[in-house]
Amino acid sequence: MRWERAYTLEEIDQVVTALKAWGAGQSRWLLYGPMGAGKTTLVRHWIGTQVQSPTFTYINAYGDGIYHIDLYRFSETDYARWEAVYEILERAEKVFVEWPEKLPWPVPRPYVEVRIDVLGSLERHLTAQVIEADYQSGVPPPHTPL
Repeated sequence: MRWERAYTLEEIDQVVTALKAWGAGQSRWLLYGPMGAGKTTLVRHWIGTQVQSPTFTYINAYGDGIYHIDLYRFSETDYARWEAVYEILERAEKVFVEWPEKLPWPVPRPYVEVRIDVLGSLERHLTAQVIEADYQSGVPPPHTPL
């Protein structure tokens, strides 16, 4: 399942509304894009104005099981923080992860990959794709009665 749209920053509310409808029921959102692409802006328009960049706090919790994680400054050897991140990935109602390429282990599926490309100072292109559960990975498919 894939969704994409080019937009200006003035259109971010409409983009988030459409993305929420498209990805209804998805709990894990991995946000890829260069510094300044608008990852935190996307989350702020999704959750609300209380969203602050978690670059220095690493993990922000917003109640109702909603988390926003920024892995930019995470160290590979910071095992306690990695355990906390994976605990959140497993249990959160909704979690947004910036810089997910730094994750040392696979993300539990399903999840949504969101890629934000910068087209100009105020223009972006967003592509979102659901990465489904992988039943080829040794996990048996759900049992279907005969």
